[in-house]
Amino acid sequence: MNPKMNPKRTHRFMNISHLRVAAATVAAAVALGVAAPAATAAQARPAAASATVAVLTADQARTVLDSPELRPHLSTQAQTELRAVAAGEAAPQLQRSAASAAAKAALAALKKAGGKVWSGAKSAAAKGFTAFKKWMDDLPWYHPVRLALAALGTEGIKQLINLINNS
Repeated sequence: MNPKMNPKRTHRFMNISHLRVAAATVAAAVALGVAAPAATAAQARPAAASATVAVLTADQARTVLDSPELRPHLSTQAQTELRAVAAGEAAPQLQRSAASAAAKAALAALKKAGGKVWSGAKSAAAKGFTAFKKWMDDLPWYHPVRLALAALGTEGIKQLINLINNS
């Protein structure tokens, strides 16, 4: 038998106090390992909740205004709001209003496309953002609906999905 693995010798070194110290160390490590990410997640939630407001960037507003598929579905007021956003002169409330108008114009363009496009968009929207994005990406790159939807950006597409699901 190996002298280093003698059961009589190891018993002397693993007494109850060593086991208590080891258990306390493990308990402290587990407590810190669980508490630290939970505290970080609790602090990160308020910032994430406030970032869900849909706004258009200036580039997206210019693209929506230049889109031949969306422009006919924009009211005069919506076009004015989008021009202000594109110029960088819009307040956050006006940016939200312009984003809403762009999503409504995209909804009207989808309905006008009709048939296979509308039914595909509706079934993809019912499955959520990822499925809708996949459906959109599966359209040919030159498809007018895909080009129009790409102008909305991520938050605009999420708003469009809500509109589709509520229509």
